[in-house]
Amino acid sequence: MVLLGENCHTENTMPTIDDVAKLANVSRATVSRVLTGTRGVRDDSREAVLKAVEVLDYRPSFAAQTLASNTSGYIGMVLPAHEASFSATLLPRLSLAVKALNKSLLIQYVNDENEQKAAIHSLHHQCAAVVTLSHASSDMPANVIAFDAFSTKGSASQGYNYAFAAESACRYVLGKGHRNIALLVDNEDDVASKQMLEGYRSVLQNYSLPFNRQLLVMANNNIEQALLKLINSFTKYTAIIAKRDSYAAEAMRLLREFNIAVPQEVSIVSLEDSPLAALLYPPLTCIAYPVDQLLEQCLQRIQSLIDGHPVFVEEGKSITGRLVARASVTDINAI
Repeated sequence: MVLLGENCHTENTMPTIDDVAKLANVSRATVSRVLTGTRGVRDDSREAVLKAVEVLDYRPSFAAQTLASNTSGYIGMVLPAHEASFSATLLPRLSLAVKALNKSLLIQYVNDENEQKAAIHSLHHQCAAVVTLSHASSDMPANVIAFDAFSTKGSASQGYNYAFAAESACRYVLGKGHRNIALLVDNEDDVASKQMLEGYRSVLQNYSLPFNRQLLVMANNNIEQALLKLINSFTKYTAIIAKRDSYAAEAMRLLREFNIAVPQEVSIVSLEDSPLAALLYPPLTCIAYPVDQLLEQCLQRIQSLIDGHPVFVEEGKSITGRLVARASVTDINAI
């Protein structure tokens, strides 16, 4: 029975779970079970705990709740700051999906690999799962999931096939007569960018075309500067393949400022296909990034972590994008 006139803590200290247990005249374990919604607690004990919580204005810490229930009400998401435009496409869908799992989404934006590791370290203790947009390293905690790479330790890389996407884009513009193709990626350490370069070089080799390092453009968190370097060079190019729609949009803007017509003089293809792609002028040709398929895979892995089951991934499975042809590529064979 809770005695409303009594209190077990001073005005200057925060009440603890032990204070609640003492006031409700129950064990500490019983308080934990009540607060985490566990069954098997007598009605009178549950009522006493809830009254004690109200009297003491007790606010259990998130960490304490997580340890007591061995679960969490949160899913973490760590996103690169330079991917803000892409995040705007992904986050509403992921948030709704996480809500359907009766979880809430905690988001942190980071600027580099060190910040990503710190954010993951901060979130993985609080969350049932932590989702990253970039590939997670092998030494990350077991509840960290890379959104577009669902590889398992000891297996080959699986997930979204950026190499195949870059190959598809290259073959498409090559079929339109283009032979000098610039590749616009994030940086040399980005795994997706490495895969894009792999696919790009593979196609060039298959067509017996030389690899020109001057046509490899790395954004390095300053897409405008990277594109200006390409535009101001004496390197010949008639097509650009960009990782993101925002990169392609920036290329269109800068080319227009230099009176270079798209697609008449330079054609552009993106490996994303966000809502922005269809709104650009000219509308952007894309190898569509399969957000819905990757989201389904991601949610399956989150559910496995919530249920405490091992995450099973079919060996060698990968997801590819599809061509969405619009008006940003011209056929120079017909000119």
